Parts: sequence; C-alpha cells; structure tokens
Amino acid sequence: MEKTLCVYFGTSNMNKFKEINLIFNKKSSLQVRHAPISLVEIQSENLEEIAINSLKTGSREFKDRPLFVEDSGLFIKSLGGFPGPYSAYIFGTIGNDGILKLLSGKGNREAFFQSTIALLVAGDIRVFTATVKGRIGKEKSNFGWGYDPIFIPDSNPNSTYGEMGEEKQWVSHRYFATMKLIAYLEKSF
Repeated sequence: MEKTLCVYFGTSNMNKFKEINLIFNKKSSLQVRHAPISLVEIQSENLEEIAINSLKTGSREFKDRPLFVEDSGLFIKSLGGFPGPYSAYIFGTIGNDGILKLLSGKGNREAFFQSTIALLVAGDIRVFTATVKGRIGKEKSNFGWGYDPIFIPDSNPNSTYGEMGEEKQWVSHRYFATMKLIAYLEKSF
C-alpha cells in the first residue's frame, strides 16, 4: 500500500488553512494538516524574507516533517505599494474602510495580491510565489474576509474576491502559489 505524503501548514489563520486545504483536497492526493504554531514575523519589505524567517522560527517542533508557511500582501500602486508586507497589521488597524478612505479621490486604483509560500523539507527551503493583478473597488462588498470585499481581480472585473464565493479559490494568488507547491511536492516525493 502506497503511503501518502502529509505536509503541515503552519498558520494561526484558519481562513488561510481552509483555502489551502480545499486546494489540496481538489487538486492533489497529498494531505495537508494544520500546524497551529506561533510564527514570528519580522518587519521587512520582502514577503520572501518574512516567510523564510517565519518558517525557520516555527519549524523547531517539526524536525522531520515537511512544513510550509504562507505570507501574502496587498500592494496598491497609488499608495506606493502600501500596505504590502504590513497587510495583516494594517487590516487590523484601519481595515477596508481605512484603505478606501486613503484611496478617496485617487484615479489609479491598481493593486495586486502576492502570495509567498516557504517550504522546509529535510533542511532544504523552497519558495513559491504568485501574483494576481487587479484593482481596489470604490466601495466594500458585504462578502469575504480580509481584503476580499474590496479587491477586484483583472480575471473577473465585475466582482470582488468576496463576491466570487468559492470561485475565488481557483483564481487567487494563494491558489497559484499553492499549485506551484503541490507540483514541486508531487514531482519530488
């Protein structure tokens, strides 16, 4: 009987875990398990640096088991890339209403989401990154979590991520980065 590889996702964000778990369940025979570990996020302008550092600090209890972390950010062009790597903190302080207020009167609402996954297997670190371009809507929808109620992807210019419901799973930055992770794992193990 063939043994299925199990990989652990280190996060305290259950919404992220649900998204990535659904992707694994639909797109791979690999299993992903939640690793409720506390991650130390350094202050950096670079998502890859943040993810790798979080992985290193969170991996101590996962010595021989594959572990990955994911960090993402919303980058708004007219705000110089803000909130970028500080997206979680900014969301917790000013939220979507604050972002919409900052963009009030600005014509350029271009933005992109970036997802960076760092994987640790047997002492080796691999990084997988994906970006989805779009724009910030003029008002907040009543659906979704995080910035989903205000981000409109170029691939679906009539709906925010939040309004897309489960369809968002298959066009998001996190989906594309996770698919790169899955492809690597399936090829390597």
